[in-house]
Amino acid sequence: MVAQVKTDFHSFLDEYLSNWKQGNTDYMREVISKELQAREIREGEAVDFGYEESVQGWAGAFDYFADQDMEWVLTPQSIISLKEDEKMAIVRAAPIIEGKLVPSSNLFFNTFKQDSATNEWKLVRSYVETGVPN
Repeated sequence: MVAQVKTDFHSFLDEYLSNWKQGNTDYMREVISKELQAREIREGEAVDFGYEESVQGWAGAFDYFADQDMEWVLTPQSIISLKEDEKMAIVRAAPIIEGKLVPSSNLFFNTFKQDSATNEWKLVRSYVETGVPN
């Protein structure tokens, strides 16, 4: 499934989270802006990355978990309107592996921008805090 044109952000976010849970790399490749600006904090170290690294990261994670008894628990914490065409979604992501919730999760502060020509939402900025205790 590829990204559908959604003008309503909540409908788009539901679609985004559904595709994340399904491990849909093609969807992620389409919904991430080529101009993505992102930063991840892992064990106190900051790593900046863009579109290519993001797509590779999603593909790697989805491939890693593909043959495991795993499901994503994705919990939107907040949606903040930054501008009329920009929304930030804060999402807590924690995997359940073999029926057990892992001890830590990641917090994604993702900013999406709606393209004025196509009405499609694209991930333009992301900040990720890893290892947040559950």
